[in-house]
Amino acid sequence: MFNVISAYILLLVSPSFYSLVVGVTMLVGALIRLPSGYLSDSLDRRKALMLTRLSQAVLILLPILSLKLTPFSYVGFNLLTSLNGPLSAGLVQSVMEKRQVLGGTSLNSLTISISSVVGGLVSLSYPVLGITAFLSIASVMRLFTVFFIGNVRVKARKDEPKGRIPVSLIIYPILVFSFLDVIPVMMNSLVFVVSSVEPSLALVSLLTTLGNGMGAILTGERIRENSIGIWARTGSLLLGLVLVAISLSPLYLVYVLLVLRGILSSIQSISIRSDLRLRVSNNLMGRTWGLITTISSFVASVVALSYSFIVSVTGTRFPVLVLGLSLLTLGILMVYRGPSNRQDTKALGSEAGVREESSGKK
Repeated sequence: MFNVISAYILLLVSPSFYSLVVGVTMLVGALIRLPSGYLSDSLDRRKALMLTRLSQAVLILLPILSLKLTPFSYVGFNLLTSLNGPLSAGLVQSVMEKRQVLGGTSLNSLTISISSVVGGLVSLSYPVLGITAFLSIASVMRLFTVFFIGNVRVKARKDEPKGRIPVSLIIYPILVFSFLDVIPVMMNSLVFVVSSVEPSLALVSLLTTLGNGMGAILTGERIRENSIGIWARTGSLLLGLVLVAISLSPLYLVYVLLVLRGILSSIQSISIRSDLRLRVSNNLMGRTWGLITTISSFVASVVALSYSFIVSVTGTRFPVLVLGLSLLTLGILMVYRGPSNRQDTKALGSEAGVREESSGKK
């Protein structure tokens, strides 16, 4: 809810200004994800997460004082989200047994998607509610998450042997999450240029998260541990094709394709996160997730900053076409380097290889 309205306020200045603020936020956020990952592996994850959510509930209210505070509120809110990432990843893993990872990750994504759909529906009421009532509701909803997190029962951490992050396992997630981070910026800008009213952005969020929920259900029902890699690679190919179609389609068809984009993004996110939780020990999960999101956010921030300049020259559709072709190429390369290729035995393929690398054995 907060990001939709922030996007609307910032886009009123210009698409370039909006993507510039987002790019700077991603860049700074990337710098704090890695140290926050190490903190996640040593702090009380539940209490730290409660503190960041409480701070976000306060930051949401800043634009009520003045719209000029929106960039600062947006940056602060999303920097805390960068801190939330490793904490949440570690907390979720601390709750689930290994046999629950795939289903639990899908259920986690489904509940997030349902919440986002509710947020998207409420966002459509922004013109009626006005900024004060709307952001107050968003702040209260964020505050409620503090109480929910406080009631989570966490398993005691086991004394696991020290190791290092398995580098071969994080390359593909870094590339995919880089694309997934920057796609929303491009979708918002593309739709806003055609239909420059707030409900159009709320509809983008609603349709995308509706697709996310459908993707979460599909993933939980269909994906099995031995087919995670196949789903991830196929998702890259199809998502690339959908982005190419979006770049070439009229607005009414873009809205339809946004649902497909949400489904495929959800499938990729869940399959990759599940694979990580199955193969990375709990005492390394925070820093592993921190490293992945640090690099992916840095790459995404560079793309977003470049986009802020490119969009003023080429328009909003050409960059989406280029991104779609890039993701399509990545999917083709991953299919080519599939499980049959010995070079890929450690990436979405061999648990033994990952354990060997994380323990530092040659």
